[in-house]
Amino acid sequence: MRKFAHSKIGSAVALSMLAGSYTLAGSALAQESQATDKEDTIEIISISRKRPESLQEVPIAVSALSARDIETAGIERPGDFIALVPNVNIVDAANVGDTQVNIRGIVSTRDAESTFAYVVDGVLMTNPNGFNGELLDIAQIEILKGPQGALYGRNAVAGAILVTTTLPSEEFEGSVKIGAGNAGIKRINGIMSGALSDNVRGRLTASYNSMDGHYENILTGRDDVVDYLEDTTIKGRLMWDVSDELTLDIRAGLSKVEGGALNYNAVFALPSFVNAFNQPAYNANVNDHEFTFAFNVPGENEQDTTEFSLKADWDLDGYDVTGVLSYNDLEEYLLADGTSASFYGYEVTPQCQTDRATLNNTPTALGGANRTDLFGEFFAPFGVFPPGVEFTGVYGPFTPTACDGYQYQERSQSDFSGEIRVASDDNDAELRWIAGVYFAEIERDVVVAYGADQGQGFLRQPYIAPTGPNPTDLLFNDTFDTSVLSAFGQIEYDLNDKTELAVALRYDYEDRSVSNNVPNVSASGLNVNTFVNGVLGPINPAFNASPNGIPDRSRSFSQLQPKVTLSYELSDNLNSYASYGVGFRSGGFNSIGTKATLDFWFNSSDAGNTPGDAVNAQLLVNDEYDKEVTTNIELGLKSKLMDGKVRINGAVFRTTVDDNQFFEFFAGPFGLLRAVTTIEELEIQGFELDIAADITDTFKVFGGLGLLDSEIKENRNRPVTVGNKAPQSPDTTYTLGFSYEQPVSDEYWVTTRVDYQYTGETFFHTLQGEQTPTIWDFFGTLGGGVPPGPHPQSFENAKRDSFSTLNARIALEAETWTLAIYGKNITDEKYLQEVIPTPEFGGSFLHPSAQAEYGVEFTYNF
Repeated sequence: MRKFAHSKIGSAVALSMLAGSYTLAGSALAQESQATDKEDTIEIISISRKRPESLQEVPIAVSALSARDIETAGIERPGDFIALVPNVNIVDAANVGDTQVNIRGIVSTRDAESTFAYVVDGVLMTNPNGFNGELLDIAQIEILKGPQGALYGRNAVAGAILVTTTLPSEEFEGSVKIGAGNAGIKRINGIMSGALSDNVRGRLTASYNSMDGHYENILTGRDDVVDYLEDTTIKGRLMWDVSDELTLDIRAGLSKVEGGALNYNAVFALPSFVNAFNQPAYNANVNDHEFTFAFNVPGENEQDTTEFSLKADWDLDGYDVTGVLSYNDLEEYLLADGTSASFYGYEVTPQCQTDRATLNNTPTALGGANRTDLFGEFFAPFGVFPPGVEFTGVYGPFTPTACDGYQYQERSQSDFSGEIRVASDDNDAELRWIAGVYFAEIERDVVVAYGADQGQGFLRQPYIAPTGPNPTDLLFNDTFDTSVLSAFGQIEYDLNDKTELAVALRYDYEDRSVSNNVPNVSASGLNVNTFVNGVLGPINPAFNASPNGIPDRSRSFSQLQPKVTLSYELSDNLNSYASYGVGFRSGGFNSIGTKATLDFWFNSSDAGNTPGDAVNAQLLVNDEYDKEVTTNIELGLKSKLMDGKVRINGAVFRTTVDDNQFFEFFAGPFGLLRAVTTIEELEIQGFELDIAADITDTFKVFGGLGLLDSEIKENRNRPVTVGNKAPQSPDTTYTLGFSYEQPVSDEYWVTTRVDYQYTGETFFHTLQGEQTPTIWDFFGTLGGGVPPGPHPQSFENAKRDSFSTLNARIALEAETWTLAIYGKNITDEKYLQEVIPTPEFGGSFLHPSAQAEYGVEFTYNF
């Protein structure tokens, strides 16, 4: 094939060394199985059952990417590799760490635990926000589908994602990569690795990435303040062979990220307004929206991450012992514009009045500034009047005026965890086993604050007194403490030469508590909606029911998570399996005051004197939510044809989810509110197919197909949604691609890779066309510009259209360097990244996806 070895990171030997993340014996076995002649197909070794096994033999639905795949596909962040896997999707919208991953119709939930186990070099990462980081120096990625709770524990209700970084090398080596692209993209990273002594090897990776972004703030005229990103990361790894039997694996990392936040627009979904005002924009199709960013509050997100882990592997007589200790700390805040302007909260503040004098879209013939560039045509659907016409306009969120206030959030977490496990060390034995215990201590601080924008700048802290520049009017501020303890084990037994029975069981126990940090003080008085019957209310409505202080809360959750797998070798090249598995993620708490706020504004009261009496939404949103349990039955086939040059893997599955945790977003006169609710029963069934074919030694094709059929069986919070599809779960996804590696001389090589991805139509809410009440029913009772109700919402136009993207990369490679050009979404497909429906508001918040990206990279290996 080639006369020179490829990049050390992408070599077969380096790829196989990933198994050393678990045991030295596993590393040796994997290297032996993969260190084949380059003319042969390199077989990926899976570590999905915490021991090295052929990907084509492990009885789990696994999609895997080798180091070479990662390099040629230009994978830099999790969204890049998730796009290549059928029945797996990602939403990357609000801020850098706020990703939602959907595996087989089960989506990770904002403000709750993740739905998949994220494991890096054998260490379980406990912070959901830690997933969406730069992927540096990666040897292999595996995506395990279906519940993996038995071995991977808490939160693995949908699957697991295993990332293995490259081991430190014996010989000194390294690389430097620089890159540049459109949208102000600049990248530089470097790697150094080698022996520090006879028994210590080290590896250091550093990276700096920045991007101005694809979108412009038309108010300020700047193109580097919307979807911008700056990421600085440094990671180190040491492997210390303490003795022939004991090896220590020490990892540490620091990361600082700055980026844009909450780059949303909004649309209405109010059919009655279309008729009342003869304006179709009040029920427009979300896919037809033209995005405008004109916020006056700087959208910013900052994250500082520190991580450290120590893993010890003992190779003892007949068994191996692995111990892991891990510490992670994330400090994060975000600041952005607010969205309460449509409800006139800050209508009469001096800054709102000043802004409206010049920042309005009232026609000049009516005495206005006619700023249609900022708000669109007058009342289509937004209409902003100059001062003198009060409590009448329709402002919209995230506007150039101070009338919408601001929002401030924190999502900080520190955690300490550990695991010890013992495993048999003979992978060829008739009976193989593994057993272990795990613990974690997690502290998470969650802040959501809303307040007045007085044009005096912003203090970046949870509470601002009325005398401050940006006083707080609504505050949720809670500290969540979680203690986790679990025990697990698995036995794999060969019933005969062709049949294996694997039985795994895990017991997880979580003790969770939450304490409130909100001071018992009144709002600033600047927001008219904080007055109830002429009385200024507290900054958290929960104080109305608990004037002497909001009590702490605590609950415990536990679950047995079994998994039984029967695998059978139909022939030398065809393996089958059947499995039954259970996954679990803990219940938890919404911010204290969530229920009180929603009841006041949206639910009928006994007293009959609240806005909720007019709305009567009959919501069942509480300040806590139940645990989620997933049960999965699966049948799968894995095959190798034509001497292993064609690999076809398929699986069918049926999953039942009890108390599926679902993120709900509420908007109203109070501002914005985030809450976790539950869908009591959800059924999902589907099919997956992965194909890879080595057409020649240099030309390979690959693809995958995912089909889902989901149905909500019970939803007490919104009973009208029974029969609808699972949120954020397209029925069809598929991928298709090829790679071509061709020598152009004895010294140079051209590598080309093209990937096509298709994602079907997607609903983002349980409501998918059913009409339910909105806050406008209350405003219709007050007279003014809102006609009498009812004014129900209808999300018939809130479904994201299907879309497809095309990525390509072509590289000229030599023994020591690579020059590549690449393009992502090269057809510049315009599609929505996220739709956040807010039913009681009567509309949705929309986030666009990145536009076409292209650039050039140069890598030098030494």
